[in-house]
Amino acid sequence: MVRRILFPGRFQPFHNGHMKVVEKLVGEFDEIIIVIGSAQEGYTCRNPFTAGERIEMIDEALRASGFSRDQYMLVPVPDIHKPLAWTTFVLGMVPRVDAVATGNPHVEYLYKWLGIDTVRIELYNPQLYSGTVIRRLMAISDTWRERVPEAVAKYIDRIGGVERVKRVCRNAC
Repeated sequence: MVRRILFPGRFQPFHNGHMKVVEKLVGEFDEIIIVIGSAQEGYTCRNPFTAGERIEMIDEALRASGFSRDQYMLVPVPDIHKPLAWTTFVLGMVPRVDAVATGNPHVEYLYKWLGIDTVRIELYNPQLYSGTVIRRLMAISDTWRERVPEAVAKYIDRIGGVERVKRVCRNAC
């Protein structure tokens, strides 16, 4: 039987810390279900990239790193602004999973409360690899590029992502 793990996040953008998690999980599970949260959001400072753009950037980064599409699935899921209900909503949107991987203690608690096995992710250098930090850097310099996989940087360039972040974050970052 295929062992699957759920890995939820907003991935705004997908960065090297996320890649480290995927690399670890792929060694322990047959398939990773990557849930792209806040799927209804885009073109805001907190969520500058659309769900479709995040699907493309993650897929390009994983394939460039040698992952096969049979090792992961990308599933966009919108927010419903009810944390406990969202956890069960997500489970209804994805194939059966054996566990949930998260670095968020609140998400971990909710899935444990539902009786789902959890894998606590130790965040990889969160002071460097944080979507918030990377978006702030995008607004002021090119140093953000070293914090994301090369395929993600190329994708962001291709869609004019830096200019978008600068525009939507003008007053927020």
